[in-house]
Formats: sequence, structure tokens, C-alpha cells
Amino acid sequence: MKKAIIAILTIVFILAVLVYFFFFFFYTPEVEPIGLAVNNEGIDTPSPVIVDLDDETSIIYIPALEVSEKLGFETVWYDQKSILVVSLGDFSLEMPLDNITVSVNNLEEKWEAPLKMIEDTLYMPLYPAVRALGVLAVRNEEENLIEIKTPQAFDPPPENETSVKSAENGPLLHVAYPPAADPFYYYGESLFVFGTTQSFARVDVQVNGEPVELLDRRSGNFLTMVEFPRGQEFLITVEAVGEGGKTRIERTVLYPEWWEAMASEPLAIHSLRVVPAEKQVLRNGDLMQVAFQGSPGGRASYRVGNGGEWQQMLERAYPGGPAGNGGIYTASFRVSSSDIPPGSMDIELPVSVMLERNGEQISRTLPGSVVFLSSQPYKILEVRPEEDLKNRGWLYTVNTGQLQLVSSTLGGSGYPTSVVRYLVEGTRYRATGAFGDYYRVDIGGSDNYLVHRSTVRELDLQDMVDPVISSLNYEEDDRMVRVRLGSSERFHFSPEDAVSSLALNFYGTAGGTGPALPAARESVRNISYLPYAGEGTGTSRFSIEVDYAMIGFKTYWEGNDLLVELYKPFTSDRDKPLEGKVIIVDPGHGGVDTGAPGPGKLNEKDVVLGISLYLQQMLEEAGAEVIMTRSEDVEVNLYDRPEKIDRFNADLFISIHANAHAADAPATEIHGIMVLYNYAHNEKLADIMLETMVEETNIPEFRTWRRNIAVIRHPHVPSVLIEAGYMMHPHDNWYLLHPQGQSDIAAAILKGIENYFLALGDS
Repeated sequence: MKKAIIAILTIVFILAVLVYFFFFFFYTPEVEPIGLAVNNEGIDTPSPVIVDLDDETSIIYIPALEVSEKLGFETVWYDQKSILVVSLGDFSLEMPLDNITVSVNNLEEKWEAPLKMIEDTLYMPLYPAVRALGVLAVRNEEENLIEIKTPQAFDPPPENETSVKSAENGPLLHVAYPPAADPFYYYGESLFVFGTTQSFARVDVQVNGEPVELLDRRSGNFLTMVEFPRGQEFLITVEAVGEGGKTRIERTVLYPEWWEAMASEPLAIHSLRVVPAEKQVLRNGDLMQVAFQGSPGGRASYRVGNGGEWQQMLERAYPGGPAGNGGIYTASFRVSSSDIPPGSMDIELPVSVMLERNGEQISRTLPGSVVFLSSQPYKILEVRPEEDLKNRGWLYTVNTGQLQLVSSTLGGSGYPTSVVRYLVEGTRYRATGAFGDYYRVDIGGSDNYLVHRSTVRELDLQDMVDPVISSLNYEEDDRMVRVRLGSSERFHFSPEDAVSSLALNFYGTAGGTGPALPAARESVRNISYLPYAGEGTGTSRFSIEVDYAMIGFKTYWEGNDLLVELYKPFTSDRDKPLEGKVIIVDPGHGGVDTGAPGPGKLNEKDVVLGISLYLQQMLEEAGAEVIMTRSEDVEVNLYDRPEKIDRFNADLFISIHANAHAADAPATEIHGIMVLYNYAHNEKLADIMLETMVEETNIPEFRTWRRNIAVIRHPHVPSVLIEAGYMMHPHDNWYLLHPQGQSDIAAAILKGIENYFLALGDS
């Protein structure tokens, strides 16, 4: 009995094993087929979506004829050549059977998989096909559905107010640039005209009767150049011609003359073109420009104060040009000791001008008065905390050798200015005068510099002493070399950076032998200090060279000690280079700041936000912590964007933009990716980013460029600004405006970041 039971159990066990192996090897559970939808309409097709799992990464195939025709394309199968041609208007896609080399608008591309014939049905690989056709495909995992959509950004609503149609069914036409104005003022002789007409349509576009130079049939985006004369209104006509009729839009542009003389009659003085235009505070030896535009051919003079003598002025042909009959009257007034009131009296005096001709005389008191200083320094100033500086936190240099009358100048002095650098919190300056709302400050030497009143606070005169560098030492750890320079006073300094060295010029420091120098050791190859050798105060120079390629440097004050930190490169996990990294992604512009216009209804602010949101998702999936300066269409102050670098201890700062052409640029010829950087140590990041993005996208290389740009001015974290292509160029904006293109650009930026972090470990 026992043996019988054992035998029965053995048979049951064997049967169970056989049943298990039968189901495991021969039974295939029913899998719900993947659905298809085109522009939110489902396709009930007997040809299912096929997922090919033979490759390492699965490839999704969709029925070629049914999907293409549903999208509105014409399809022709050439049996003898085994080629499927999908076309719309002048656009065509040629897919040979079982060949990964395809033709997109007569340009060859290589796909990851070819067109296939499966059970008498033609199948094309989903993602390369939809990219070529200019549509977006998304796999909805929850509903087990492939959703294919035609992008609507290329077909903006028509301009009813500015479109003139010769036929009721004229094609859509949108002119993005030049904008509608009466007239539109443009300062250049060569103007780019761009916009869009209907995508994938048989529509031709002409500008002033000539075919446009560039027209992408997929998007309808077009771009061309127009030359026009200076000094007169010029009519630009844009026409879109299709099978149903013609649509016409007109724009009027004017390139105004750089200088326009006033009429001879009546005798007059220009209401705005006068110098000084704001209050001037001057010291002994300072030079003040007095100038105005008036009726030509007169005799002009000026005086300072109500009782001063009238001084002759010279008439010029144009601002800053030679003497001549142009109605520009100029004079230079040099302050002398006799002009300065005695004691501590700072008296504000008016500046008046007079114009005479043929016995007629007119005069005017200028808006800019003058005060002659009776004591020096005028004021002692200290730069406010960085969060108070914002848009005005710049030090400007003044060019006293020029006269600028056509446009306004800082402080209304008539002297043009240029930015030197961003102000450093706690720096102290001696103010030697003022132009309007700007203090004129002395940092040593003969040049004049300006700071805005809102960026500094006034100190007592006794709070300023001549800076003396008393000590210099440094320390090192795995992250950096840190230098500490002890000083008796905070002073103005400017950096000169290279990949493995940094020099700082110290302005207004006292002379002497300088501090004792520590010996070079460990990572420091050389360290030096060259003190000012003259009398009084002047410029000293500190420099340090290290044996590694810096990834950043930082300079800041602790009391009166100046700290200089030179950061070392770090290594990353080669398998997960972004794991744990803190990356700030800065989508440019936003809100009322639209950035560069696009050919349709999308502007730069929309495009870069789309790219940035894709990038955020990709970075987070790769293990990075992402800080966004904006995640929606809101305005963000330019100077608030980099502040997150310190708040979140960031490892990288990426600002994302799309480019716009400058006036007179050959827009049809210039396009591609450009990467900007501010400091020498970021050139490596810029080079890697440009090279990677060009390799990973179909957008060509333009260049890298070192520029002093506010948003990437923080030198202590690797930072670049990416111009991902040109908004108005049809080749570039095909990718910029297309959701799939934005995703591809984001993936390329991600790869560039990974390559940079990996390269740091190899340096």
C-alpha cells in the first residue's frame, strides 16, 4: 500500500513538472495590442504596432501607408525599386526597403532601422520616421497607445489686420519680422525678413517679387534678406501663393539718417540734444563738455553762472567731427582754482547757451547745472551688499576724449562709457565728483570711473585710509588652494584669469616692499606680489600659478582680508557621472521678456523653457539635483538667476537661449549652435558642450565665444550660456520649435554635461 501511494505521488509530481514545462515553453499569454492615434483620432487598423525585441533596445514599427495617409501625406510604392515615397507639397521622404539610408528632401540620413515588409504590410520605424515627417510621437504607457500629432506651432493664426488677400482661399501667411509698425525703424542697410506659411503645403513665398532664399516645406518657415536705402521709407511686400489664391502682407521700414540737421528757420535750440543734461560735480582740473544742436550757420556761446562771461563755441559738421556748418556747437570748459568758491561752499551754478544769427538771438539754460568742489575727496563710498546691487552693480570707465550728443550718456555728461566689471561688496572708493546719479570715483591712475549712487553708501571721510597689504599666506586641501591677503582697507581689484593661474590688480594701494611671501609647495607652482613702487597710492599686482586646471575661482572679503580660492577638478563615477550633482538650469527670458521672435507664435522664451524642462527631467533621471531659475512663463530678474549658485552650492550653471541675428548680419548664412563663456577655465566646458551638441543633433556648429555676460559672471562654478540655434533660420528653428527637436537638444546638452564631468577626472 505504501509503495502504491509513493508511486501515485511520483506520477502526480512528474505530470506537474511536465505541465509546468509545457506552459513555460509553449504557452504565450495574450498581450493587448498597442493602439495608434493620429491627432487624437484613433486608427482602427488590421496592421498592428510591432515591437522588435531582437536588438538591445526595442524598436517600434508602425504601418507606413496607413499612418502617412492619415497625416495627410501622399504615398507611392515603387515596386520595381522597392522604395516608398511619402510626400506633401515639395517635401518628400524616400524609404528604400531594408535599407537604413533614406532621403529626406533629397538629403541622405541613416536611420536606426529600415523600412520592412512584414506579412505583406510595409512597416516604418516609429521615431526616425516621425522626426523626418515633422510630427511628434509619444508612447502613452497607461493607455498602451502610440499618439502621433502634427505640431501646431508652425501654423499660427492669420494676421487679419495686416493680411490682404487677392483670393478668398489664400494660404496662411505670418510675417514675424519686420514687425508691424508705421514705419518700423531699423538701423542697417540689409534687413532679414522671416515668418511662416502653411506647413507641408504647395505654397511659394516671395518678398518684393523675389523668391525667398530659404523655405522649409515641412514647417513653412522662410527667411530672406532685403537691401534698402537709407533715409527714406521703404515698402516690403511678402506674398504667399498657393493653389487657392494669394495672401499679401506689407511692412514699411525706415533706416533713419544717423544725423539730421535742424532747419535753418526758425532759429532754434534742440530740446533734447544738449550737454550737460544733468548736474555735474567737478574738481579743479576737470573738463566739462558744453554742447547743443541748433539751427546751422549761427554763432554760439555759453556761460557758467548767472554773471559769468559768454565764451565762444565752435560749430561742427556732425557730433565729434570737423568744424563746419552742421548746427553742432561745442566747447570744453576746464575747471581752474579761480572757479572754486572759498571755504566749504559748494554752490550750484546754471549753464546757459546762446545762439545768434543775423541780429536774431535766443538763449537757453541747460538742464545740467554744475558744482565746483571746494574740498577733496568729495565723499567716501562703500559698495552695498550684492543682493542690493542688481542691474546697476557695474563699474564704468569714462572716455573723456569723445563727445556723444545723439544719444544720452550716463549722468548726462556727454562722455561715452563702457563697463569695466561688476562691483564687489564692501569695496571702498574715494569719490572725486559726480555726473547726475553717478559718482565719479578714483581707483588710481588718470582714468575716470563711475558707480551709480544706489550701489554704494556714504561713509565718514575719516573712514578711508590708504590700503596696505600686510600679510600673504595660503593653505590647501583636496578641493582648493585658498590664499588670504591681509589689508588695512578694502580696495578695488580686477582679475586676469588663465586656465591654471590667476592675477589680481590691486588699485589705489600704498607703495612699499609688500608682504613676506610663503614658499611655493604642493599644488602651488609660483606665487608673487609686485607692490606699487611710486609715491602715494597706485596699482599693485598679486599672481599665483597652480599645477592643475581650475574649474573656478572665487574672491571675497572677510573683514579687511581678501580671500582667493582656486578650485580643483573633481572626479565623477564613470557609470553615473551626474549622480549627486547639483545643476542649475536657467531658461532665458520669460514673461514680458519674450526674447528673440520666432517665425510663428512661439518666441525664444517658450522654446528655451521647453528645452529646459526636458533637460530637467533627463538630469533628474540621471541622478542629479536640478534647480530651475524658472519652470513657467514668468519674468525673472537677470541678476536673480545666478544667486542660486551659492544658495544651493551648485556644481554647474547652464543658461539656455536661442539666438537672434544682429542688424546687417547675413542671416541666411549664419546659423548654428554657439556656446558663450566668461572665464578661461570655462573654455573647456564650452568646447565640450559645442562639440557634443553638434555630434548629437542636426544643428551645425557656429562657435564658442568668450563674453562678459552678467548671467555667467560668477567665476566660482563652471558656467556657460548655450545659444541652441537661431530662431529665425529655417534649418535651426525646425528643431527649436518642434517638441521632438527640443527633446533632442536637451539630450545633447545632457550628454555634454556628462562628457564635461568625465573629462574633469581625466585632467
